Amino acid sequence: MYQYLWDEETGGLLLITEQSKFSKEPRPVYASELTILGFDQYWLYPKDDCVPLMWAEANNYIYRGRLVAKTKGGALYTAPELIILDEPEPKGTSLKFVDIERMVVKNRAIMESLAQETIQKVYNTYISYRKKVNLFYVAFSGGKDSIVALDLVQRALPHNDFKVLFGNTNMEFPTTLTLAKEVKQYCEDEGISFYEAKADFPATQSWDQFGPPARKVRWCCTVHKTAPVINKLCEIYGLDKLHAMMITGVRGDESPARSDYDELSFGKKLAGQYSYHPILDWSSAEVYLHIYGQHLSMNGAYKYGFNRVGCIMCPNSSEKHGYIKRRFFQDEVDKFCDIIVRTSKKDLSGNNAKDFLETGGWKTRLTGRELKFSEEERFKFEERKDSLIFIVTNLKSDWIEWYKVIGEMDNNAPHFLLEYEGVWRKCELTTEGNITTFIIQNQGRTKNSIEFIYLFKSVLAKSQYCIRCMTCVAECPHRNISMKGDSVHISDKCVRCRACLKILSGCLYYNSVKGSRDMQNVKGINRYLSVGVDAEWVRYYLEDQSYEPGNRKTDTMFSFLDDAGITKKRKLTSFGEKIIEMGINTEATWALMLCNLVDSAPFRWYVENIPFDQFYEAAQLDLDMEEATKKARGEFWNSFKVILGSNEIFQQIGLGRPDITSKTNKNGDVKKTMNYLQRVSWENPDARVILYSLYKFAEKCGGYYQFSLSTLLDDSIERDGISPTRIFGLNYDTMVPILNGLSVNYSDFISASFSLGLDTISLREDKFSQDVLTIF
Repeated sequence: MYQYLWDEETGGLLLITEQSKFSKEPRPVYASELTILGFDQYWLYPKDDCVPLMWAEANNYIYRGRLVAKTKGGALYTAPELIILDEPEPKGTSLKFVDIERMVVKNRAIMESLAQETIQKVYNTYISYRKKVNLFYVAFSGGKDSIVALDLVQRALPHNDFKVLFGNTNMEFPTTLTLAKEVKQYCEDEGISFYEAKADFPATQSWDQFGPPARKVRWCCTVHKTAPVINKLCEIYGLDKLHAMMITGVRGDESPARSDYDELSFGKKLAGQYSYHPILDWSSAEVYLHIYGQHLSMNGAYKYGFNRVGCIMCPNSSEKHGYIKRRFFQDEVDKFCDIIVRTSKKDLSGNNAKDFLETGGWKTRLTGRELKFSEEERFKFEERKDSLIFIVTNLKSDWIEWYKVIGEMDNNAPHFLLEYEGVWRKCELTTEGNITTFIIQNQGRTKNSIEFIYLFKSVLAKSQYCIRCMTCVAECPHRNISMKGDSVHISDKCVRCRACLKILSGCLYYNSVKGSRDMQNVKGINRYLSVGVDAEWVRYYLEDQSYEPGNRKTDTMFSFLDDAGITKKRKLTSFGEKIIEMGINTEATWALMLCNLVDSAPFRWYVENIPFDQFYEAAQLDLDMEEATKKARGEFWNSFKVILGSNEIFQQIGLGRPDITSKTNKNGDVKKTMNYLQRVSWENPDARVILYSLYKFAEKCGGYYQFSLSTLLDDSIERDGISPTRIFGLNYDTMVPILNGLSVNYSDFISASFSLGLDTISLREDKFSQDVLTIF
């Protein structure tokens, strides 16, 4: 990616040879956008969209190198505010068009070099993988990036050796459908196979069934794009096993998520498929210059002010874009707005509906409880000492077919034998009315049992909630799932890769409409992202407060330091000064920090839910944290991989010992995986830390300064504070001598009595946790 300058001569962009890691994503601005936003009240310009008049970076409008205006805000029914900063031309003088031809000439050398380099990469990838895949195809979306990707691919590869597939979501801009017809004709003229894939049902129907998609409930892309594309390819070519190379126009600068993409990956989007992003490192400046230089067609929506073209109603789009969409495509937008209002359980009478749509309230839905058609869950799970209990309403016989993907079954209803990974479990079904109860033998908290519970819940989700959206069919890389009418069939050739069970909650429809337990338990558990916090960063910071590990690492480090009480708004606290005085390499310092960290969402969930003396795996995390998104669970697990893997002291004081394996890929990059972790009690706890933790516990519980040790050890009691016994894994026998010693050595803080079968712990009510630090 090249840096660019504004070129006053052409009114356009001028690339320079210096490389840049970041781009402000410039885009051309046409007359239609200026008019819809009200610029015609201030400036004169030709009302012609043949050529752009200026450029924009986000909401900043730039004319011949000068920032002349900004927009602020905007919503579905409200125009953005215009802020005029400068006169682009003297009053009474019309704006000039960008000199596209001259701009292309001035950038030709760099752009030709970039294009040729990318074409060569595409060709090399084709040569390397043509014997590994059964087809290459360009995923055409109708956006500027996919147009460029298609052009580069058709210049690199024989036209009969790749296909073009347009995934029509049935939620497309009208301008996208117009462009798709044009590209289809171009492909036919060039001898390139062009196909269109779309779901068997319209988007309005799925919105009514699933409920409108939301930022955290994104079923729409899979149901209306990915699954139809894969199923179409397999249908066209009669493939029993899909090994395709999908070539996209994905670029890293489009979003933070895409900035972490690899140029070539396998199985990231769908099992059995390679994803190749040849223009991943291109900026929008380079994309537009290529379009203009090669005279490529461009989606008309870009002339209306969009920087990206996707679905007509997307929960990830900005409110400003919502305004522009509705002004140009009101009928298409309003039909989805009607569904949002019709399906919401909220009171949307009067102006409430307009406010709900205007503020984007529909985009924040987390569960099905916010939908009118939300219902009680069709199955429930309870784990007992000897049995696993699944209670199912109106059990469907499909569960037997779906069980094939887990293991073998000895079907002698109502008594079954269920096998998973070589372990057989007795299962008895009892039915009363429309309620069926599965009573399955509990084999204990083994890895096999954890995985079995997770997979069996997915089987029940599939059988009880399936609406034939065909996602499971597409997810199977071996094409062993078929659906006809109301029945599902799993082929005897099933290899039990279980890709079909890895869908969110087992079923996208279930994931969208299911109710929820209290979300507060998992809210914020991914606070430290996948980055985590390396112990060395903390040590370096305490040695030099100007230390920053860089980028996201700095942000996550300060989140950790704030939670640990060391900093507040990136300034050292008195607690932080005490930690520096004590020295960072002692168990006491990290234990004190942990006493503060347990008030943060990730550490609180960790110490409350991960038991001592057991091997805890990611599969168990999927069960215990099922109300969190898959992304949040992954970030939580990865963050603690770093936190624990870099900090032996945390391991020793009871937080957990991780089993981490490293694997080096062909590029020399090392990938570390945390297979499991095991919490082991703090072997030699510092009594002063326990005293500090007791005061923190008392303060968090609202002044609970007198209690019994038995109460302290009872984790079944709901309370705001977390006891030191739970943090460090300490039992009654360990705590008694610690408390007796504290009573003798620090009687001005605590007294404890253990006599006549009674135990009492009393803390001085005129003391605080901060005061305890003076004894270190």
